[in-house]
Amino acid sequence: MLLNQNMNNGCPTHLFYADDAIIMGEWSKENIRNVVRILKCFHLCSGLRINLGKSNLIGVGVQPGEVDEMAGFVGCQPDSFPFKFLGLCVGSNMNRTSSWQPVVDVFEKKLSMWKASILSMGGRVTLIRSVLESLPCFYFSLYRAPVKIIQVLESLIRKFLWGGNSEIRKVHWVAWDMVASPVDMGGLGLQRLKDVNTALLAKWGWRFKNEQDSLWVNVVNAIHGVSSVWDFFPLKKAVGGVWSSIVSVLKRPLFDNVQFRSLIRGVAGSGEKIKFWLDPWLFDIPLKDKFLALFALEVVKPSSVRDRLQGDGLWLWKHDPDSPVESAEWISLSAAVASVTLTSVPDKWEWLGNGARGFSVAAVKSLIVSSRDFSNRFVFDWCKWVSKKCNIFAWRAELNRLPTVEALEKRGMVVINDGCNFCNESLDSVTHIFTACPLAMGVWERVGFWCNIPKFFVFSFRDLIEIHKVGNRSSAERKALHGIVITTCWILWKARNELRFNGVRRSVEDVFSEILIVSFFWFKFRAKSGNFDWGDWCKFVNM
Repeated sequence: MLLNQNMNNGCPTHLFYADDAIIMGEWSKENIRNVVRILKCFHLCSGLRINLGKSNLIGVGVQPGEVDEMAGFVGCQPDSFPFKFLGLCVGSNMNRTSSWQPVVDVFEKKLSMWKASILSMGGRVTLIRSVLESLPCFYFSLYRAPVKIIQVLESLIRKFLWGGNSEIRKVHWVAWDMVASPVDMGGLGLQRLKDVNTALLAKWGWRFKNEQDSLWVNVVNAIHGVSSVWDFFPLKKAVGGVWSSIVSVLKRPLFDNVQFRSLIRGVAGSGEKIKFWLDPWLFDIPLKDKFLALFALEVVKPSSVRDRLQGDGLWLWKHDPDSPVESAEWISLSAAVASVTLTSVPDKWEWLGNGARGFSVAAVKSLIVSSRDFSNRFVFDWCKWVSKKCNIFAWRAELNRLPTVEALEKRGMVVINDGCNFCNESLDSVTHIFTACPLAMGVWERVGFWCNIPKFFVFSFRDLIEIHKVGNRSSAERKALHGIVITTCWILWKARNELRFNGVRRSVEDVFSEILIVSFFWFKFRAKSGNFDWGDWCKFVNM
């Protein structure tokens, strides 16, 4: 890649990663010939040869005909912006939704209908967590995603979660705000892609302050570090590109009007890398925002801490602080810096947000999520030894988001037979199926006798899934009983569906026998304390 302009000293000339390389320089025939000669010398010395047939020549600010001519001389292919390097589009305007089409295409390929049809709800959630939420991270880690792209990708995830695709839409039983919430906040544990994008871009703000000597920071400072801008992150508004998008995200409030710069603070060591006025290091805000009058008097505004505090200190004012406001600020500032002692230790930055291990992308995401109000939500207690699909089923049942006749009619669907198929005494609903139906009452009576539960009455699904908290039981017994209740509800739901759709009626004994067998194998092979035999399980002892 050769530019038709002069390059200042210190500009990057090459980028190497694994077996990919970019060679940069000024556009001239002599330079191109020299590059070819260097590559030939490299081949003769090392035995490694660059495959020119797979290489491309790009001229920036050069006529296409001239690029074609030189590419023919070199023996490679002519190319132009945008091009793909290491999986990312270089030179493309990533503010356009069309530039994100490769990410959308990958999503649609992964979320094919056959995968949704053969996976349970738990399997789809696992696939979303492990694969889908990671697919856009490569792009998200460098580019700010347009709002439209976030909406499109999350729409694809939602449709896949509920068994549909881009062409077929099925009922979305739970709102996305609830689904995309942490499990310990009453959600399903999926992530909002905007939160992921923001947290990944915040990493660049953290690295910019901690890697002041790195090449990429020097490049950013060379382009954006103009003397008339005193922002926390340098930005020349007339210059677009990746850094401009990153800074725009960092300047926006992450939550509750709190910006990224309020979450980090400089710790002065030698004082060489921390800006005295521009960086927050003595207080939670920069000194320029706390001492406005003094900052207006400062001559060298981007001065470092060491510039101002080393030795006797050298202050460069436009004039001495003499007004009442200036004098008061000077007294306050002098008292604040009096206790600061510079050392030979390099400056560093500390993370003020949550996370005991300091800054991380996960810490930023956690901070954004924790700022939301989840106080009015019921937090479902997930059972670790029960399969994920059963946990999700119980989570949905507590929210009354199962496809019962009652729920379908609320959504405007017409159901001919709206009664309970087992007893035909009441409307087919979550409350009736699991607490009031004669089949359910008979099953719960057997489960109560098996698990030594005194006679109990439940009036809602929430009463059922919290019954393990009642009574004086050991922790192991509570965990076992909690899973048994969830398993029982799952098998009751299966029995309901078998009768409603296949005409197969099951008895209390048949349902209870399946509960015993299924819960035994799940607990034995999935629970940490599952070292017991069938006899102990049938007696509900030695948990």
